[in-house]
Amino acid sequence: MKMIPHLKSAACCLVLLTLPFPVQRQETVDPGTVLPDNSVTLENHVRNSKFNTVLPRVMRDNEIDMWIHVMRPWTPDPLNFEFGSDMGIFIFTDRGQGRIERAVFAGYVNDKNAYDIIDRPLVELPTFVDGVIAEQPGGDETDYLEFRFNGVRDFVSERDPVRIGVNYSEALGLSAASERVPLTDGLSHTDYSLLLSALGDKYAGRVVSAEHLILDYLAGRVPEEIELYRQFGLITAANLDREFEKVVPGVTSLSDLEGNVFRRNPDGVEFHAEDPQPYVLQPGDVFTILHGAGNRIFSSDLGGNAYLLREGETEAPPEIQNVWRAALETRQIMIDNIVAGRTAGQTLDLLIQKIEEAGYFYNPVDQYDSTADPSLTQVHLDVHAVGRSGLVAPRISPLGSNWQREMTIPVLHTFTFEYMIHMPVPAWGTGKHIYIAFHDGAVVTEEGVVFPYPPDPGIRLIR
Repeated sequence: MKMIPHLKSAACCLVLLTLPFPVQRQETVDPGTVLPDNSVTLENHVRNSKFNTVLPRVMRDNEIDMWIHVMRPWTPDPLNFEFGSDMGIFIFTDRGQGRIERAVFAGYVNDKNAYDIIDRPLVELPTFVDGVIAEQPGGDETDYLEFRFNGVRDFVSERDPVRIGVNYSEALGLSAASERVPLTDGLSHTDYSLLLSALGDKYAGRVVSAEHLILDYLAGRVPEEIELYRQFGLITAANLDREFEKVVPGVTSLSDLEGNVFRRNPDGVEFHAEDPQPYVLQPGDVFTILHGAGNRIFSSDLGGNAYLLREGETEAPPEIQNVWRAALETRQIMIDNIVAGRTAGQTLDLLIQKIEEAGYFYNPVDQYDSTADPSLTQVHLDVHAVGRSGLVAPRISPLGSNWQREMTIPVLHTFTFEYMIHMPVPAWGTGKHIYIAFHDGAVVTEEGVVFPYPPDPGIRLIR
């Protein structure tokens, strides 16, 4: 993959403030997988890998013998990419072997090799042939609602599943629990009625919501995705270097920089690149850039912080060194205590305990708490999922729905270590503080947390 080169600028001098507090477990995650160059081949490769490894685990973890997922055309579905389709009746059956049987009825799939059974596949016919409009054929398939479910009862009866998971939401509020790509409840009331009718009373009585299974599937990762995560993370790091090297104190405004660019002043007022009159960066400022890179298969995010040296300063002042020290210690607490197999909520409770034991004040809100002990640095956490689907769970955070904290952290899950430090500076006055934010990409492996690409390496010093 072509990397974005580091761009050098003569307009500023940028160095890095690092402190001798090593972060453990920063080795590169490299599964040794050679990724296909062709994007379609790569998508198919990732899809099949998830079918082979993640699908059996999540079906068995959720005690689902058969998973029926109904997709109606023209309706967004969180599993469009995962299944390589936007229409069809997808049926996955655990027949007691290592591999899950994969079938699709009345659907169109991008990769026919991903499925064992394709019953009555729909073919996309051209609207025009040699410039002449083409008549669409008639027949039962024009009555699409009924046609799709033909043969489903016999198929299910032959396999005789005890529990049938279907894509409807029963207890969880999904629509507000994702970013960029919204989660949806799945099939409509019409499709639900048609499916139950097709199954018959015996098997309709075995239907349960597949909401937890779907979330677990979306949260699952395979080595091919981790390798993409690493590659895009390296591109993101280069992008951050490029943007920070553009900064000229007293000249560069937040809007001159690419990414999510912001700063908070000592009173906690936040300035953004999108403000009507964007703030011009001045000596003594601390500011943050969050950046990302990716494609429709996977994506990575990373954050960085910088301090603009004042006239006469040759190094960071003590308060800047102290806030970076607090950031590294907080990061290390997360590295030491986030493991697979524990729920996000249990992990959050443990992190709060460890943060407070280390002498910090845990703040559930990303805003300086003026009522807290003014001698304590405040830490806020929002360690959420990142990757492709928009699903932010499992979410080690006070934000969002309870079910996001109730999810178990799986092996190879990809998180962003999003956390914020609010450090009081009493010498500046009551309530005055320094704010820095982090958005490091991480993976939870069987051995613990690793960084597939380097996390924020230090506060950049711009002179």
